[in-house]
Amino acid sequence: MPARLARRRAEVDRGSVAGSNADEQFMAAPSMSGPGTTRIALIGSGFIADVHVQALRGVRGVAVVAVCDTVPARAQRLAQRCGIAHAFGSVEELLAARVADAVHVLVPPALHRAVAQQCLEHRLHTLVEKPLALEPADVDALDRIAREHGVVLGVNHNQTCHPALVRLQDHVAAGRLGRLEHVEIVHNVPLRQLQTGDVGHFMFQTEGNILLEQGVHLFAVVHRLLGECRHVDAATGPPRTLPNGARFFDDWQLALRCERGTAAVRMAFGRALLETTVHAIGSDGAAFVDLQRDVCWLRQKTRWLDFLDHGCNLVRGCAALARGALRSVFGYGLALFGLCFPTDPFLRSMRRSLREFHAAVRERSVPPNSPAAARAVLRMCRDAAAAAGASLLAVPVPPPAKPGPARPGEVVVLGGAGFVGRHCVQQLRAMGKPVTLVVRRPQLLPVALRTADLRVFVGDAADPAVLRAACAGADCVLHLATVAGDDPARVEQAMADAVGAAASAAHAAAVRRFVYASSSAALWLGGSEAVTGATPIEPLPAQRAAYARGKIAAERELAALRAQGLDVVIVRPAIVLGAGQPMEHSGLGLWVKDNHCVGWGMGRWPLPLVLVDDCARGLCRALFAEAAQQRSYNLAGPVRPSAREFVRELRQRTGRDYHFHAAPILWTWLQEVGKHLVKALARRPREFPRLRDLRSRSFRAPLDCSDAVRDLGFEPETDRARFLQRLFEPTADAQAPAPPAIASPKAVR
Repeated sequence: MPARLARRRAEVDRGSVAGSNADEQFMAAPSMSGPGTTRIALIGSGFIADVHVQALRGVRGVAVVAVCDTVPARAQRLAQRCGIAHAFGSVEELLAARVADAVHVLVPPALHRAVAQQCLEHRLHTLVEKPLALEPADVDALDRIAREHGVVLGVNHNQTCHPALVRLQDHVAAGRLGRLEHVEIVHNVPLRQLQTGDVGHFMFQTEGNILLEQGVHLFAVVHRLLGECRHVDAATGPPRTLPNGARFFDDWQLALRCERGTAAVRMAFGRALLETTVHAIGSDGAAFVDLQRDVCWLRQKTRWLDFLDHGCNLVRGCAALARGALRSVFGYGLALFGLCFPTDPFLRSMRRSLREFHAAVRERSVPPNSPAAARAVLRMCRDAAAAAGASLLAVPVPPPAKPGPARPGEVVVLGGAGFVGRHCVQQLRAMGKPVTLVVRRPQLLPVALRTADLRVFVGDAADPAVLRAACAGADCVLHLATVAGDDPARVEQAMADAVGAAASAAHAAAVRRFVYASSSAALWLGGSEAVTGATPIEPLPAQRAAYARGKIAAERELAALRAQGLDVVIVRPAIVLGAGQPMEHSGLGLWVKDNHCVGWGMGRWPLPLVLVDDCARGLCRALFAEAAQQRSYNLAGPVRPSAREFVRELRQRTGRDYHFHAAPILWTWLQEVGKHLVKALARRPREFPRLRDLRSRSFRAPLDCSDAVRDLGFEPETDRARFLQRLFEPTADAQAPAPPAIASPKAVR
């Protein structure tokens, strides 16, 4: 590190330059010779990588030249989609290629320290997604390595760069609030994973990880406004036990005493309304920030009498709201046609945060979101966890035992950890059947499925080698796994390929029967004639949406194997409802908000609903019913309210403000066509909406399940009152006790 640079950095750390912490910038020689562009490599190609690419398009003097991921195909897809020149399968390959000047580390938090250290030691400027590391000692170590090699290290605390919060910081800096005394933050957030039981994300792996994932944003704002935190008091609501056995606190009340004032932070997770606000109170004024709507309303004392003072501040608030409304509406339209950067506050906060970091790279200065800021925020997270008694240690999950040979009557379940799959496994075990699962991440298996009686093969349910091993010696296979994605063409082909691979492995292993859980979406349901299990699948798949096309393609794949002698039974559940899944099912209509449903039509046709445990029993019986050989069935119960009736029931049962909006199919289609045309003009292609697909979603055709009742012994709930009671007041499933939580220290600084 140049001597001048080292001296300046030391001055910053001692606090002998302007400012009270190490966020102050220092000047040194430029990081690159000449006015060249900073070449950036992204390490990690998940969702946030797309966001970084989009945000960097609004930053001058930088170019994304490489992407790296341990799954090379994923890196290649991102590179092709975004026009990135290089794709690598490991950090070592990236570093050896010497194509980058800086990296953005976008890997899971547990890997931040190791990956960032590799990059810093190769003299690459390094920006790390929050948190910078999981231990304060690791933050210090990375900071020391960055100093030794003369490179810039930063953390992406992008919330501090939210446009409305930047306006608040400008007000504070200009003294318009007087002396800032208190900050109150409310963070009310839906977490869909809590409803679906999909708890594979980092934030669900320990009791305190939610602070490192969500709380870190709020603490970064507190640190930016009030400085270092001196003390934390915490209270939480009662914990819930997640399917993976970890405890989760969904309500946090935190009181923080900081260097320049106090703060109160309330976090509520799994709520229906998304609302994040910041209320800053000073000696001479206050400001209210709405982060979702990008509004900052300043209130100040004036010279006038109270009634005029209030009037002036209300007018100022009206002006702030009006500006926010115009910015939202016109900004969206301009951004759609590429005339300005998107007005989405999250994207703008990302752009500003990345721009600040790369400005620091060019000037060789300390970025505002520096290692010192990362250290302070991490300590807030850890102190809050300690004050609440929330452990930051993961509950130990032993790896599954090496699977032994298949037992007599072995049933292989693909997709057994999913919503319907968990109920099917429960049914099979109740029937005394030995069960084999194929799972990609065994550490995320629900507690109820971590038992010695289940054989577990680790791998992808579309991997032929894994499938061959799992099916060897098995009696039958139940295929519940599905495929998701953003590319309709890929989803369709991937779904067909995965089902084909599983059925081929089952056929090669000479299993007795292969049961495929398809969907009523594979049928044409827009006519008036009754549809039975023997009704052929949709004859015009090109006129249907991607999911329906995928199911149709999968069924056609199975038809070829039927012809080769594999006993394939296809079961098509309709609208499956039950605890563990949101009630806002797409079979009811288009949920434009989670409480506003636009119907597939006028909402008067009876909907083919089925409770998840009834559906699971039907699927399991299809494995063993002799009369089911080479046949197809529909699964729906006789309790069939219309969409408008069901939404009304939702409103009454939950106390929420649900609304059903009837809309003629043709009118809905015309609106979708209009959206398509606007997107096309803006050169943002999307799949053309299909009128036939919307008509099929109306469920006008009655779904006849009498053959399933006859052949499978399918016994869905017939009484409407009991159906609704089982749906809205389910009996908790018996589960194995959760592993004991690991205690955490109570003391805080």
